Amino acid sequence: MTETAAFSGPILCMTLGAPDLGAALSAYESGLGYLPVAEGEVDGALAALWGAPALAGRPWALIAPRGQGPDAPGALRVIGDIPHAGEGAALASLGWAAAELSVADADAHVASALAAGFAALGAVRPLGSNPAIRAGQVAGPGGEALYLTDVRAYDGPLDLHRAGHGVDRCFIAVLASDDLEADRAWLEERGIGRRISDREVVVPVLQARMGLKEGEALRISSLQLAGGCLIEIDAYPRGASGRNIADGWPCGVAMLSILDPRASGPTRPEAPYMGGQVEVSRLPGGALLERIALP
Repeated sequence: MTETAAFSGPILCMTLGAPDLGAALSAYESGLGYLPVAEGEVDGALAALWGAPALAGRPWALIAPRGQGPDAPGALRVIGDIPHAGEGAALASLGWAAAELSVADADAHVASALAAGFAALGAVRPLGSNPAIRAGQVAGPGGEALYLTDVRAYDGPLDLHRAGHGVDRCFIAVLASDDLEADRAWLEERGIGRRISDREVVVPVLQARMGLKEGEALRISSLQLAGGCLIEIDAYPRGASGRNIADGWPCGVAMLSILDPRASGPTRPEAPYMGGQVEVSRLPGGALLERIALP
């Protein structure tokens, strides 16, 4: 893979919600082989830092591929007692649209996820931007969208984490934005990522959800992060639907957390912070971003 000089990264975790934490953990274990590596309750200080004080007391679990520990990058943090994002909301509303997981066999792992109760969003197929990459899309127990993506055959300018086993870590955060320029500029001005692509791509899974004509392309821009990770910004039309909010918190995929040694803020002992400082921001479009400076 191409070496990069991105300033921040890798992705430490993406946070999502589920109505029933226990049921969600069972589905992720049986469908994707993700296991809890840390658990707890959101305390008042953390809920306030996120700007969602009503989350205090909600249970959470950090889940990661089998064999990984709480300090491994690319985990998923699931918060319980969060309403389902709503049928059809996955990929259709503004905010963090999806968490993308690097897998060794997209067909097999999409099938495994569906057998565990995940919902089908898009069939496995080669990407229009690069047919060497194959991906399928599913919705999880809270309505969160996941891309299951096999990049093992890819050989191009992007630095992408190749799966070392079945379902590997989260390596791409997909942002749905109705002002791509503003959200991208915010990230670039803070040295969070390096622009590496800006292109028009046909994305079949989004055709019906966005009311696009068959074959109509969508503008997509990718920012390279360190550690084989990306932020992908998909340009949604002005006036696209906002994310369902419950108790001040986005349903579905709610937040991206990345490693950033320049982050400044309170320290937190639990994973994924591991005693480091955490700084919480909102992008111009409102998407939540945690930057974590590990000790």
